[in-house]
Amino acid sequence: MKQSAAILFLMLALGVASAQSKPAAPSATKPKTKAEVLAMIKKIGATPPDWFAATPLNFPPTLDLSWSPPPKGAPWDPSKNVGQFIWTSINENEARWKEGIKFLHHMLTVNKDKPAIVKQVMGSLGNMYHDLHQDWARAAFWKQMAGETDTLELAHCYFKLGSKDMAVDILTKYGQDNTRHAQVCRLWAEIGDPAKGLKLAEQMAAGTPDAGNLAAGDISKAMGKYPEALVYYQKVLDAKGGSRDLAQNQKRAQGSLDAIKVADGIDLKKVPDGKYTANSIGYTGPVDVEVTVAAGKITDVKVTQHHEKQYYSSINETCAAIIQKQGAKGVDATSGATITSEAIINAIVKALPKK
Repeated sequence: MKQSAAILFLMLALGVASAQSKPAAPSATKPKTKAEVLAMIKKIGATPPDWFAATPLNFPPTLDLSWSPPPKGAPWDPSKNVGQFIWTSINENEARWKEGIKFLHHMLTVNKDKPAIVKQVMGSLGNMYHDLHQDWARAAFWKQMAGETDTLELAHCYFKLGSKDMAVDILTKYGQDNTRHAQVCRLWAEIGDPAKGLKLAEQMAAGTPDAGNLAAGDISKAMGKYPEALVYYQKVLDAKGGSRDLAQNQKRAQGSLDAIKVADGIDLKKVPDGKYTANSIGYTGPVDVEVTVAAGKITDVKVTQHHEKQYYSSINETCAAIIQKQGAKGVDATSGATITSEAIINAIVKALPKK
């Protein structure tokens, strides 16, 4: 690590960088050159967010800041293990997301003489900015500083910052999709090439029928090709083997299949004012949703209970999109957060009264 870079990290960790900047808004509709995107990442990424200085540093005094792995067979203890603290205490509590960033910068300071730990912390900062804050420039900055060059998260950031070409450069390196939840297929669809994503999903389905066909169904549904989506979802239900998520994927496919079948029966103008509830399957269990209808319009969507373990930021994003679209149709759920998003969308369809 160069000395200048180390000094920059230390300044950031201590919160004394002079310039502060808000995260750049997603601008996938306004194409930018590679040079423009890299300049944006360098400029924004090297400064703390505007809330950084006012955010408290809050972590258990018993935490092992060396980030040593827990002994084999040791019980889950977020008061000692850094990774478990981030997973349980930070990720699952939106009110502490900013504290998570502050904590990781503190970890850079504490471990400044341990290159391997510094690299791990940088990668975690990239993940946290990406998964929780949707701060694409800072996410890309820390991913780059961690030495990453061709990860799916970087491709997603580049696209969100305005360069589809940079995203494609990374995605084309993935000749096939071996990810657990077909993230390569889904990202191709999100950046505007659903045909490519669908082709990869069908190839994946040859070896992993549940995950591949589920992705193909989700992509087809996002394209408005509902008959095709129904066929793919049925293939998931018919699968006799596949991934370790077979049972869960079949529940998700059933939820999506049911939602498509009843979506056309919803007429908001005929829905009485009130609050309606339902749930659908997410990553680890049911996602409970409450939708409020007034004067023939969806005025509010809330996730009232869930057991999700990641991609929490997709909850607010998807709820806002449903209000904007006034229903589930046309709401994109093909990104990395697709499982949580899809559960919310399906629950909304189930909740609203039909004709």
